[in-house]
Amino acid sequence: MKPINMKPLPQARLKPQGKATEKERSHSGIFLGEKCYWNPANLRNGHAVVLGTSGSGKTQTLKSMAYELPSLFPEIKVILIDLHGDLGLPNEVCYRLDAESPHGLNPLVLDLDPRGGGPDLQSIGISSILRKSLKMGDNQQGLLLNCFISCYENRGVEDGCKDSEKLLLKMAATFKYGIFSKPQPSLDFPLVRFDLSALAKVPGLSAIAAETLLKQLLDSHKLQGEIKDKTPRCYVILDECKEVKSSDTLARISAEARKFGLCAVVASQRDAHISGEVLANSSLKLVLAVDETEIASVKKRFRFSETMIASLQPLEALVRMDGDGMKTKILPYYLRIKQ
Repeated sequence: MKPINMKPLPQARLKPQGKATEKERSHSGIFLGEKCYWNPANLRNGHAVVLGTSGSGKTQTLKSMAYELPSLFPEIKVILIDLHGDLGLPNEVCYRLDAESPHGLNPLVLDLDPRGGGPDLQSIGISSILRKSLKMGDNQQGLLLNCFISCYENRGVEDGCKDSEKLLLKMAATFKYGIFSKPQPSLDFPLVRFDLSALAKVPGLSAIAAETLLKQLLDSHKLQGEIKDKTPRCYVILDECKEVKSSDTLARISAEARKFGLCAVVASQRDAHISGEVLANSSLKLVLAVDETEIASVKKRFRFSETMIASLQPLEALVRMDGDGMKTKILPYYLRIKQ
């Protein structure tokens, strides 16, 4: 067999700092920083990845994006999945999920799509989410799947096997916390933030809550049908994607949700927490300062030179939009609200 000739990746290139393109002159988009404007409707898709270590300006960048999106798309809905509790914005509706909160999440909310919904598929989906988040085995996932199906059929489940005892112990802390047994709040507001910071006390709980929200958003947008242009209906912003780094739902959102008007901005401190599929399907890639141990992998996946990555200061960013790259100084959120 003859070896396959693979063409090398194109060299990483940056726009000249002293010359603005026509798109930049027109100010067509959200001003991210010096000579850098972001308009998702002009790109291959609206998805974005933001990478940066603690103190790099990642939170300020995410808040800026969420704050500015309605100015570009007046009908947009923005959902913030806030795992650290520091993405608060003016005029938001905030739901803090904790043991004393009146609000919760219902993982068993049905996908009503007649072509791919219903209780059986929802049971499979939620059991898969819990398996990944709580590190279950095949037998435990099988028992959980049967339990969920039985819940939908309004029947009790009785099983005295050894695996079910282990399953009960594993699930006890998750469900004792209470967020899955409370009424789910409305998402019918322009700006909604779910503060999940308190859930970090129970292993796996943040991941289950984040995945539940992502799946509900994907299901609801698929029911609304495809959009006619590239104007998004909703942005979901996830500030720490390590909790859902192996999420099938996040991968599906990055691959197929654009045509339904749902776009995602995912952020992480580490390159390894961003899956290859999410990275490949995100037209905007924004690299802030990273830890020195991350430089080699960031160079390879984001295609910027090690020297440029290593020299980044707080709020400095290397930005790639589809094929074009540039360096910019991010205008932080705290300066935007004063203007």
